[in-house]
Amino acid sequence: MKKSSTSIINHIPLFLNYCRKVGLSERTYENYKQYLNKFILWLEKENKNTILPHQLTSEDAQAYKAYLSRYTDKKGHPLKKITQNYYLIALRALLSHFTAKDIVSLLPAKISLPRGFKREKIANFLNQSQIEAILLTPDLKIQKGLRDRAILETLIATGLKIRQITNLNKDQLDVLPGEIIPHIKEYLQTRKDKNNALFVNYRGKKESIGGRLTARSIERIVNYYGRKIGLPFLVTPEILRWARAHALSNETIKIQGPKTHKVSEIKNYVLINDSSTTPLRVPSTWNAVENIINEEIIWLKNNIPVLPESYKENPPFLKYDEIILRKIAILIASGRVTAVEFVAENNKDLWDNPTGKSDFKKISRHGQEWHKKMMDVIYDYFKTQGGKIITEPSLNYGRADLGIYFKPNKSIYVEVDTVSLFKLWYNLVTMKNVVFLIVPSENKLLEFKT
Repeated sequence: MKKSSTSIINHIPLFLNYCRKVGLSERTYENYKQYLNKFILWLEKENKNTILPHQLTSEDAQAYKAYLSRYTDKKGHPLKKITQNYYLIALRALLSHFTAKDIVSLLPAKISLPRGFKREKIANFLNQSQIEAILLTPDLKIQKGLRDRAILETLIATGLKIRQITNLNKDQLDVLPGEIIPHIKEYLQTRKDKNNALFVNYRGKKESIGGRLTARSIERIVNYYGRKIGLPFLVTPEILRWARAHALSNETIKIQGPKTHKVSEIKNYVLINDSSTTPLRVPSTWNAVENIINEEIIWLKNNIPVLPESYKENPPFLKYDEIILRKIAILIASGRVTAVEFVAENNKDLWDNPTGKSDFKKISRHGQEWHKKMMDVIYDYFKTQGGKIITEPSLNYGRADLGIYFKPNKSIYVEVDTVSLFKLWYNLVTMKNVVFLIVPSENKLLEFKT
């Protein structure tokens, strides 16, 4: 810890800029700014303009608290107790920021809230970049770091309450999402003990195994990593377990489903399809979000031509494709990718004589010859629409079967028959404003638009 030579008043703009940098909402930023401006006015009134962080005392905090309790506006209206809480919570956030930056200052806990009222909090949530940052923080070279990452992954991926986390046993992995199992197994490989608890305490520098981890211990672990990435507020297990749901339902990402992807009759695929689904009410519970994601996974399994029937019916728990399917499902559920299933009328041929060639005949079976014929059909179809067509164009990862380019900046990439799930996911994430078409058969077309 170091003593700062910069005054508290000059630290406040730096703190507010940091709040924006780490992705706090504009509303939270404006709240902190408003509440801390009151603290600045008090410092100036008390001739403490130059006071440094380590010079602020508990007596100062009590004096500011008394100032708020006596404050009245121009109309003589006092501050409500809840409003006084907000001003004090903002000051505590500033002091927490000092702690995170290893700056000596008054401890946030020294700022007590008025008695007789339930503690009020400014709602704090993690965005996607903050979620990723906190997951990358544990030291994976040591047992405790592997355990801590597994705990963070479990909280974020499952939405379980802290007591449910502490009660998990090593033989209950089947209740957890497949995406976090590799992290948990990596942690368990370091365990040679007979304790059935999934998460245990470690004692001393040699990290000897202790008993089952308590709820209080998990709270400390979560808060520790929140401070490690410099968040200006206390990170709790409750914040973590709602992190993903909030990231899916914030101002820029709205839950779209559950929805039906299928478009009934289609006689001609419209190149630039600007139709959009109307966002439904954002789900209020974690289970609702999970249900939507799972519905998207089922739809993907039943339509993307990559998985054998046996896998659709009995998916191996640790199969890598299961994790990628979930990632694609989240993209669709969050609205970052729109997915539409086009189906020909009465199971007829979707591409029936698309170029007007009466003598054009296709075969209705898969394999190398079928693949080549479908490529020819799709090539001719988009050629009539004036597109520039390239075979096997490079994507951000891998290649597509066909690339169709229209001005201005309209790009379509086509995959005929089977597709790599990882390639599809990676390109959906990294390639913006493009359309991916997957052609699993003559009578079906899947469109993914970023």
